[in-house]
Amino acid sequence: RSHPPRRCSAFGDTAQGRLGLPEIVHFVFTGGGGGGHHHHYYYDTHTNTYYLRTFGHNTMDAVPRIDHYRQTAANLGEKLLRPSLAELHDELEKEPFEDGFANGEEGTPTREAVVTYTAESKGVVKFGWIKGVLVRCMLNIWGVMLFIRLSWIVGQAGIGLSVLVIAMATVVTTITGLSTSAIATNGFVRGGGAYYLISRSLGPEFGGAIGLIFAFANAVAVAMYVVGFAETVVELLKEHSILMVDEINDIRIIGAITVVLLLGISVAGMEWEAKAQIVLLVILLLAIVDFVIGTFIPMESKRSKGFFSYQNEIFTENFGPDFREDESFFSVFAIFFPAATGILAGANISGDLADPQSAIPKGTLLAILITTLVYIGIAVSVGSCVVRDATGNANDTLTVELANCSSAACSLGFDFSACERSPCGYGLMNNFQVMSMVSGFAPLISAGIFSATLSSALASLVSAPKIFQVSESRAGYSEPDVNWGSSTQALTYLSALQHSIRLSGVEDHVKNFRPQCLVMTGSPNSRPALLHLVHAFTKNVGLMVCGHVHMGPRRQAMKEISIDQTKYQRWLIKNKMKAFYAPVHADDLRDGAQYLMQAAGLGRMKPNTLVLVRDLSGRALVVVCQRAFIVDTLEEEKKQGKNTIDVWWLFDDGGLTLLIPYLLTTKKKWKDCKIRVFIGGKINRIDHDRRAMATLLSKFRIDFSDIMVLGDINTKPKKENIAAFEEMIEPLRLHEDDKEQDVSDKMKEDEPWRITDNELELYKTKTYRQIRLNELLKEHSSTANIIVMSLPVARKGGVSSALYMAWLEVLSRDVPPVLLVRGNHQSVLTFYS
Repeated sequence: RSHPPRRCSAFGDTAQGRLGLPEIVHFVFTGGGGGGHHHHYYYDTHTNTYYLRTFGHNTMDAVPRIDHYRQTAANLGEKLLRPSLAELHDELEKEPFEDGFANGEEGTPTREAVVTYTAESKGVVKFGWIKGVLVRCMLNIWGVMLFIRLSWIVGQAGIGLSVLVIAMATVVTTITGLSTSAIATNGFVRGGGAYYLISRSLGPEFGGAIGLIFAFANAVAVAMYVVGFAETVVELLKEHSILMVDEINDIRIIGAITVVLLLGISVAGMEWEAKAQIVLLVILLLAIVDFVIGTFIPMESKRSKGFFSYQNEIFTENFGPDFREDESFFSVFAIFFPAATGILAGANISGDLADPQSAIPKGTLLAILITTLVYIGIAVSVGSCVVRDATGNANDTLTVELANCSSAACSLGFDFSACERSPCGYGLMNNFQVMSMVSGFAPLISAGIFSATLSSALASLVSAPKIFQVSESRAGYSEPDVNWGSSTQALTYLSALQHSIRLSGVEDHVKNFRPQCLVMTGSPNSRPALLHLVHAFTKNVGLMVCGHVHMGPRRQAMKEISIDQTKYQRWLIKNKMKAFYAPVHADDLRDGAQYLMQAAGLGRMKPNTLVLVRDLSGRALVVVCQRAFIVDTLEEEKKQGKNTIDVWWLFDDGGLTLLIPYLLTTKKKWKDCKIRVFIGGKINRIDHDRRAMATLLSKFRIDFSDIMVLGDINTKPKKENIAAFEEMIEPLRLHEDDKEQDVSDKMKEDEPWRITDNELELYKTKTYRQIRLNELLKEHSSTANIIVMSLPVARKGGVSSALYMAWLEVLSRDVPPVLLVRGNHQSVLTFYS
């Protein structure tokens, strides 16, 4: 609707005074509620930024704003789109729609995604860094290993090496935690846990593989923790002789009931699961405190079991290692290391964290620090209080003054020397329930074991499905068609850049020659047979660039180039073509090919061979380049069978005519084809020329099935073939002898490509040779899969393009596909090492 410019302007100044635009204000409502009929431009996907107060004036140009940098459906705000440069340039050409949206659409995909995501997020419980990350990581790191195996590790490795084992495990988990924190703080983190973090840094193929394995690992871990819990319960039942059936079946019954209860807590919601985790953490902390208090309360009944509270003698004796039963430092480390894992428990519920960028680093690293200190503290404490071996017999006492022994127990009044003769049941090396024995209230340690197993099982049960809480439906398989800017992409670029720079300093050598082809395909999908042929001898060997010359108005051509660049490069990748697409704008095909030969490529990775097809215009074929070959008609790519590749090596161009067919035979679709070589020669030297060529080919290590020396190339062709050629070129001739001088001169100026009578007579011998070669091709190579032949060279400025094209036409008429090749007469083959 139109409004008076000053009275109704929503932004103060109008656009008329400064920008010269009509004095019309479009009121755009971005919120809900209310009605109204508004103008939207049909390209207006950035409605919310269309009219911003920029320096006090209405303008379509957008000012810097955080919403421009959000991803689609970001839950911190709505994504806004800036107007493109084309929209800024073409603003006055656009017409507004009165229906409110472009093309009858009811909303943009971005807006709909934002609305959907916002609606789904309402009512979801979000956790802070303590409840969401710290608590979960601590519970997952602390497991039954803390209460059952840590004392055994101290007995085997000693206090010193036990601290080293814990420190080494901490270094590993800290590095992992720092890496996780770096990824989490590098950008906005959404649901998906470990998968999301890995896929956004290493790529979706790594994220999918690792995330999927991690999800199943968590699922299996649930069973492991539940079995550990059930075994502990059964041990208690066994001590009090109240087993339900027997040990094995009781473990199964208790385990099944436990899994159902944990599943019920998880299904009830994350809030209930978080409350359960808090309760379990409190029990676990009470168990640890109970152990610490117990170390300061020496009881006479426990001395026979090896517990003497803190003693210097015990600390000194237990400081060094005493590996038994084929144990070693690394076997002990392997047993302990799983006790240090579990640091991803918080990251796995990234979608349920209020601020994952802040919560994951703080909670994860602090959990590693706290749990490490507790592990070290308990290891030092238990190693300072309990001896390695004890009999548990209160009668194994002795008088210290009369004793002749050096062990710590001996100095404290006990003789446990019987343990050297037969295994004992107590001490760090023999009793896995040392912490229960040392504690002030043993049932609390059992409760701690229950808490450790149940909390780890609950965390794993919640983490497993959280891996799949991702918005991408196809992110789990190898190399999906998505682009998340992963580090592997950055490394690929850096590697390519560094190698390209290194390659630029490498000088050319004949042994390192590779065909780097600029193929004038136009639209790549319009000539698939040509692409397959060139790809057959450049794949994994050389460079292939698909050149496409756009002609016509520059403005329209540049738009087409921008669209085609992405479109056709994707087409090449989809069809597994190892090639690059290079479009260019030019006035004609000849200029476009020259532009591409000069500008395509990078450093040493530049085209050195031009490939043209015969259906191009005659003048475009006569392109000055180092190496060129012209392809006649081709069939679609298929397995070529066991026929032959006929090489008509009439002129020595440096070996390119021989190299191309050899490269073809190295590929799967051409490997069954045999190479036959045809050369020119004299009748009286046929055997000599054949032997000389066989020697040369053997030096080049090129396998061939036959060599044929043609001694009748210069024979005059048949009259009917000469007549057919003259009939073909008749419309292309100038016939200046039959016209007035001024008319003839005018035609030469306007149509310089026409064939003159003088030119035809001057090059009669060469014309007859092309006709004769066609006769020989029909005679000897009519059954070949493909013919590779030396391209005839026309003298610059002497042969018209029409006559040259007529030579190529008669040369390749009624024969199998022909590859006309001409090198630049520099060697591309060598037999020197």
